Amino acid sequence: MIHKLATGPITLTIVAIEATEGNFGPQVCFTGDEGTSVYISELSATKQIARLNMTMEEAVGQTLFFEQIKKDGKTYTNIALAGAGTAAKTAAAASSPAAPKAPVDLAALAVLYSECVSIAMATLGTKCEEAGVPYDASALQAAAATIFIKATR
Repeated sequence: MIHKLATGPITLTIVAIEATEGNFGPQVCFTGDEGTSVYISELSATKQIARLNMTMEEAVGQTLFFEQIKKDGKTYTNIALAGAGTAAKTAAAASSPAAPKAPVDLAALAVLYSECVSIAMATLGTKCEEAGVPYDASALQAAAATIFIKATR
């Protein structure tokens, strides 16, 4: 049976991983111990498995949690190691109301963002210049925003 991630997340104990060719290009088929399969684009699968510090071969035998996340009008595939309560945490997060946020200290956020821009310039800008790779202000802004988002989570 093929599980479509658009219908919801799934947790599978992986017994086989196979590279295939789909209608939209190269895909990876993850098959679970109960015969259910999930197809993911090869690029997404490779990135997600690498993010877990594993190879495809090491992923066989692991229990993985697959889900689609929609953000900014785009759909992303997420793969995580299924730990105790992964599905329960996801269900609880979906059903519980969001906790109220603490007041924002705008001055502190401005200082933090300034530091993030400096870090982005020091790393991305310098590395691109050394490698002769062109970059622009939007690339630096995106790098700074990424650092800022990680710092404020």
